[in-house]
Amino acid sequence: MTALRVLWRIAGALLALGALTALVVTGSPTTSAASLTVFGPPHELSKVTLSDFSIDGPALWTSPTGPIRAELGWVGGGRDTAHHINLMTSGDGVHWGDKITLNDTSASRPGLTRYSAATNDNVVVAWTGTDANHSLNVLVGNPPLGFTKMTLKYDNSFTSPAVAMLHGDVYLVWAGTDAGKTLNVAQIIPRGGLMVGSHTTLWGWSSIARPSVVYDPNGQQLLMSWTSTDQRIHFATSKDGMHWTQPASSPLAEWSDVGPAMFSAATNNMPRYFVTWRGTNAAHSVNVRYTESFPSWPSDNAKGILPETAFGGPAIGYVGVYRQVIVAWAGTDTLHHLNIAVVGM
Repeated sequence: MTALRVLWRIAGALLALGALTALVVTGSPTTSAASLTVFGPPHELSKVTLSDFSIDGPALWTSPTGPIRAELGWVGGGRDTAHHINLMTSGDGVHWGDKITLNDTSASRPGLTRYSAATNDNVVVAWTGTDANHSLNVLVGNPPLGFTKMTLKYDNSFTSPAVAMLHGDVYLVWAGTDAGKTLNVAQIIPRGGLMVGSHTTLWGWSSIARPSVVYDPNGQQLLMSWTSTDQRIHFATSKDGMHWTQPASSPLAEWSDVGPAMFSAATNNMPRYFVTWRGTNAAHSVNVRYTESFPSWPSDNAKGILPETAFGGPAIGYVGVYRQVIVAWAGTDTLHHLNIAVVGM
């Protein structure tokens, strides 16, 4: 009997030790939930269709804070046969107003960014002109109160340019009219007027459509994306706007026949990097994908195909609501109305 009691005591001790080990390894349910953030595939939560329409997709600038959380830029369609450049702002990415129509015209969307989310701060608009040379233009100011405009007479593009701010300067990105449709970047210095600073031509980097460039707060750098001749989506980063690097994970394993758009959010409870594009399927579906391990793009549960079709490429941004982004595009309806969807994950 004594030996049997000893065996029972040993067995009980081993069971207790196993339970304790399991508790230490797994932790409490509260601790585990707090330390692990799980995101699902991007999916559409709601959509607003504006009464405005365009001959191309829109440009989109966003901010997670401030009175102006989003600004939309597009070229008019329908009765606007000259295709004027338009701007509109929003405080939440859903309700839009304060529309401004510029005297300037373009055959494709403008590039768009802002100095800040403050109501009276400057907006930066860039576009390819309708002149015979298809010259690039940059406007900095607060229309209609006042602005400065510059035409780059010796730089032109067959498609739309893009703009972003870095260290107080504007960086203009475009695909040239040379046979290779080579990507170019120019520094625009907006102090005491506008003047061109440094310029770089990214030889061997070719784009079949308009490129995209945004400021990346996670890396304090610029983030560029474009579609190459094989319809693959490429991206690159730059700390100074002049020297660019494509990581080993570029291009993405995605395809498009128009330009993509990317952005990054330095916010908790949000994936850090997003890309949106129009698919090469017959319907031209709107796609959204994110990554938490940039510059890698794991595919597990991180891609969504929205129940939407686009005329031209979509744009994407973040207005400060956790686990949500907004995506803007021109629809495939007859007039190509502008649409903005709230996308969750």
